[in-house]
Amino acid sequence: MRRQGRGLGAMAAAWACGLTWTLAAQSSDKVLVYADFEQVQDGRPVSARGGAMQLFGYSENTHRPPVFKGAAGLEPPGPELVHVKPEDPNRLGKFDVELFTPNQYSGVVLEIKGLPDQDGHQVADDVSGFKNFSVQLYTTGITGVRVELLTRGQGRDEKVAHPQVTFIPKPGLNTYRVPLKTFSQPSWVTDTRVDPKDVMKQLTSVNIIAYCDDCRPTKGMVIVDNVVFEK
Repeated sequence: MRRQGRGLGAMAAAWACGLTWTLAAQSSDKVLVYADFEQVQDGRPVSARGGAMQLFGYSENTHRPPVFKGAAGLEPPGPELVHVKPEDPNRLGKFDVELFTPNQYSGVVLEIKGLPDQDGHQVADDVSGFKNFSVQLYTTGITGVRVELLTRGQGRDEKVAHPQVTFIPKPGLNTYRVPLKTFSQPSWVTDTRVDPKDVMKQLTSVNIIAYCDDCRPTKGMVIVDNVVFEK
């Protein structure tokens, strides 16, 4: 796809100008690398410790759902693994996004499970002892990014709005680092409030979402790397 080539070409040019993309992060007693896009199992990208990844979309207007594209031939869909430069061994996750009007809200979600399922059930991490969340992103055409923290299958109400942070992506390659204490449910949630700390104690997945509210036509690309929790 020509648009993909231009996007990666622009990213490589940004790197050459000094915006360095961090090599694959390493877990330690102070850092939990949740996803670095270096692991593949059965032909699919998985998280740093083998948890599943998938792409899916949502929209207020079911007649105008988003269109997205990741790696060819994966079902369920998953991100494509790409290299910024041919000689660079570091891999990153990529997906293309197109959002349509009329829609009050719409988005494409990259869901990342931290650990593989066991006996058909999601397995939780306790990340409540960490202070910061960080992710590296390069985007084109995207006006909003949301990160959500989820707990599934842990005896909690799974229909609630998840603790989240949102931001407007900046041009170029950027590391977005936010204190975990800033994750919260949207202000409009009144009847199903949860304590974000409780979710962090039983974290099963992280969602990275290219989204719009009161949508305008949007077409772009998201490249992501090094999803990390830091002490």
